Amino acid sequence: MNGFWDIMKNATLASLLMSPVHCLFGLHIVRRGVIFIDLAVAQMAALGMAIALAQKHEITDSATYFYSLGFALGTALLISLTRFRLGKVPHEAIIGIVFVVASALGIIVLENTEHGVEELKDILSGSLLLVDSGSVNHTALVYSILVVIAMLTWRANAAISTGESAAPTGIKRVALDFLFYALLAFVVASSVKVAGVLVVFTWLVMPPVCAFLLVSKFEPSLLICLPVVILGNLGGLWMSYTRDWPTGPAIVVVFGCLGSMIYAVKLILPRRLLGD
Repeated sequence: MNGFWDIMKNATLASLLMSPVHCLFGLHIVRRGVIFIDLAVAQMAALGMAIALAQKHEITDSATYFYSLGFALGTALLISLTRFRLGKVPHEAIIGIVFVVASALGIIVLENTEHGVEELKDILSGSLLLVDSGSVNHTALVYSILVVIAMLTWRANAAISTGESAAPTGIKRVALDFLFYALLAFVVASSVKVAGVLVVFTWLVMPPVCAFLLVSKFEPSLLICLPVVILGNLGGLWMSYTRDWPTGPAIVVVFGCLGSMIYAVKLILPRRLLGD
């Protein structure tokens, strides 16, 4: 166990700091049915990183972070504004288009760099094992601020996510949507360079899905999300340490197994216990 902690200490601390914050946003994303949005924002943040790398910046440079953040914020604004006048086109379709175009552009950009394949792999899988203590401290500070802002706007966003009749409409709705997606952009831009697109999507979607499989109410789902995300992270890091698996994919696979087991539990338990 000491060997695990010596090697995985910073990766463990970083994942346990970042992932619960993703769950807060993921609950809204899953309930609103805009699952592609986290992938779209993450992939646009990754495109910003790819462009910075193509301009010879290192992945840890501040310029790379601001490229990533700028693209993520631009996506947040685009998604907030494209809710209107879509006719019969679902908003999720627009978000999916943003994701696939960003993915294609990222491949094109990195194709012309010296280490394009490796850089693309790092963007997808992340580099949790390379996190240092300074990055962990910075992450704790940034995510603390984001959590405070998210909790201050929780009630209004929850009303939108659950479709309450008292939910804001019109300009106020657009402003709240943009604030929510802008905060999501900050979260994603801060985590993609460390955890990678695959793990970021996993943190945002899989724990809330596990929670909503077991409970239908919004707030109680948080009580399920947090232990699920902690267990998934520790299990993935342990598999990476003991099996020598790539850390990001190991975390994703463990979360997939957890989701499958929780779904099996849902099939077995009586509906009255789950509140269905």
